[in-house]
Amino acid sequence: MGILIKIIVIVVALLLSSVITARLGFFKFAGTVIGSIFKKPATLMYPVKPREWQERTRGAVGIDGDNCIGCGICANVCPTAAIAVDRKEGKWTIERMQCVQCSACVDNCPKKCLTMENQYTIPDVVKVVDTYDIPAKAAKAAGGAADADGDLTCADTCVFCGLCVKACPADAIKVDRKAKSWEVDTDACVKCGACIDKCPKKSLSFGGAAAAPAADEDGDLTCADTCVFCGLCAKVCPADALEVDRKAKSWKVDTDACVKCGACIDKCPKKSLSFGGAAAPAAPAKKTIAAVDEEKCIHCVACENECAAEAIKVDTDKWELDEEKCIGCEACVGICPTEAISMKEA
Repeated sequence: MGILIKIIVIVVALLLSSVITARLGFFKFAGTVIGSIFKKPATLMYPVKPREWQERTRGAVGIDGDNCIGCGICANVCPTAAIAVDRKEGKWTIERMQCVQCSACVDNCPKKCLTMENQYTIPDVVKVVDTYDIPAKAAKAAGGAADADGDLTCADTCVFCGLCVKACPADAIKVDRKAKSWEVDTDACVKCGACIDKCPKKSLSFGGAAAAPAADEDGDLTCADTCVFCGLCAKVCPADALEVDRKAKSWKVDTDACVKCGACIDKCPKKSLSFGGAAAPAAPAKKTIAAVDEEKCIHCVACENECAAEAIKVDTDKWELDEEKCIGCEACVGICPTEAISMKEA
């Protein structure tokens, strides 16, 4: 009998709680309905009424095929390999579902023929691959007229470092450091200007304009105490004149091999390198490591590819940092296309 009474009490309590909850829910629901009467609907009658996108929305990469020269720089900088350029056929292709809208291709296009549209790719049951014609490239391949700016030339200030060769997307330049020779294949050259931007001595130009004489570098290359031994200087050195041992914390330069191009100085994130031993800024008192703003990060893996210490791992939905490996070189900060990475104290 006692057990039956307990069951009845529990049932009555449940019924009372459900009634109270229902009444409170009714009042909340009524408030929501009344408030919605004076507001615009949250939903959109799509596709009857098209959506209005924000001006800076990163939707899809657009191309002006008439101005594209088929240089391939966009394909080289794309972190997800979503872009392909066929110079012979005069075709530019992008895999829409593979593109992460990082805008790296748009930022690096020398002719500014790529744009970031604020309209997303229309959903489909198959992977969307768009191909565009490059009339200018096709015309040149067929024997069209050359550009009025003239061919690429190299001035006497050249140090034959070979950085122009690495920057050229068309493999049109050859440099022989031993023979101190520089050659360009004018038929292969797409006149993108990538080599001109990369040349540390400003020796390259279209049409043969003379470069200003380069100032003699004072002394050999030296490294200050602010060095974090990231190895980026050795990575960009065209003459393989630098050796960096991160474990032993050692830095060495082969002065005979060094061509004093200054590429390592420009790349050093801590500004520790100089010619002649000029003092570098004092090192920070505390160790700094990379941090990410998850709202800005688009997981394009550019930071992972650039990280000298292999401290960053990027997946489709997460960004991870091995704080023990991170050396605070800030290379990831400079390469991030969305400015999502910053440095913080460890």
